[in-house]
Amino acid sequence: MWRKVNRVLIFSLMLTCCCLQVSAEPAPPDPGQAIGRSLSIIRSATAEKPQVLKILFYGQSISSPKWTDLAIAALRAKYPNVAFEYRNLALGGWNAVLLEQAVARDVEETYPDLIVFHVYGDHRAYERIIRILRSKTASDIIIQSDHVVIPLEPLCDPGLHLRWAPLEGCEGHFWFKQKNWEEFMSGVWEPAMAAKYDLALEPRRQRWNTYLQENNLQSTDLLADPPHPNAKGWTVMAHLFTSWLEELADLPQNNGPNTAGQVRSFTPPVPGEKTRYEFDGNRAELIAAGPLDGKVNIKIDGKDPGELDGCWQTSRVTRLPNVPDWPALKKVNVRPTYHEADVWTLRVRHLDISQDVFDFEIESARTGADGSGSSKDVFNSLSGNVTIQPDAWNLSHAKTVSGKGLAEEQSFQWERRFACGDELETVLPNGSVQQRHVLATGLPNTHHVVELTVTSDAPAILELRAYRPPLIE
Repeated sequence: MWRKVNRVLIFSLMLTCCCLQVSAEPAPPDPGQAIGRSLSIIRSATAEKPQVLKILFYGQSISSPKWTDLAIAALRAKYPNVAFEYRNLALGGWNAVLLEQAVARDVEETYPDLIVFHVYGDHRAYERIIRILRSKTASDIIIQSDHVVIPLEPLCDPGLHLRWAPLEGCEGHFWFKQKNWEEFMSGVWEPAMAAKYDLALEPRRQRWNTYLQENNLQSTDLLADPPHPNAKGWTVMAHLFTSWLEELADLPQNNGPNTAGQVRSFTPPVPGEKTRYEFDGNRAELIAAGPLDGKVNIKIDGKDPGELDGCWQTSRVTRLPNVPDWPALKKVNVRPTYHEADVWTLRVRHLDISQDVFDFEIESARTGADGSGSSKDVFNSLSGNVTIQPDAWNLSHAKTVSGKGLAEEQSFQWERRFACGDELETVLPNGSVQQRHVLATGLPNTHHVVELTVTSDAPAILELRAYRPPLIE
């Protein structure tokens, strides 16, 4: 009887396997199209008409300035007519789950032309970060596969197999999955994310492995404290990135669909005349040859910029003294409709030995004492302007990592500031300047109407630029 049941079961499994439809994963897009706008900026720059490319490097410790500074220096030497304006807001030690809490604030503040991203950790949080990047900005995005820390293994053919022993690169019995997490992320998950969200995938892992083979090196020869590279490894990481980007820029312009459609250029307004624009997106700027603060009269959907929630942004919280790369809190929620410049000071006291449990009080520079609370409770300020969640604190994790705790009465600050107006000017290679004047940002990603008048004595305006994120959440 049992033999008959087993034969039926085995036959059913075989039939199931035979009926399974094996479909190839969608291929990542051509990187030359996925970052088409950034490449167009690089290609079109000349001595007479220099260009600006704003870059944000984002992630954790592998996105260190130890290689990004080298990469920018190399790009500036290769493309002298491009002003590479860049920031590195990577947070060492923050995996994808932690970084998810900080990413929206960070990209809304910077709103770059190009984001270069790498992070370890939970693949679901990784995708949620990508969705935030895609819904908050119109930026081109490069995601980077992992460099080689342990020798590469074959990609596993996951799923049901009629064998007990796992295939090479797999683990499990009958139902197999990738044994090495980095191999899964770099070989399966990240290519799938690139295909799904139209991202450029830098093949750092494959190129790193090729470099090891061509130079007869072991993976440990480029590592300090794994997974962190040594000095030679950081140099290799920078070279692999810049050489790959240069190869893309040297290719002829691809006339297929690219990201340029996410950023739309309008003819500049005539000084002294009221001009009306309509656009879809969440941000609009004027690109000018000098400062425009005080020279632009504007209404956006009938409102002044000061009435728009997105024009008011909150800074990161100041850094922890024991882990200087980290803000004291991952995230502070400030009421979006709080349209006032302000600075808050937070003081901690009664810290327990783990620095997981403590009390604190907050003071607003504008409204005064704003309440006190406990790290284990949701905090809502007396004014109603500030909310802090219990999982936002970094103090306990910082003590665990550094072995050092905070002193009683340690204080931290963050600020609320108006973000619409002149950004810091960019000095161009020919000595002139480019001024980005933010008309509005953080708008709902829908249709908007802009009516503006620029004074007759305003510096020359080159264009009005509108940004439309490709993902609507």
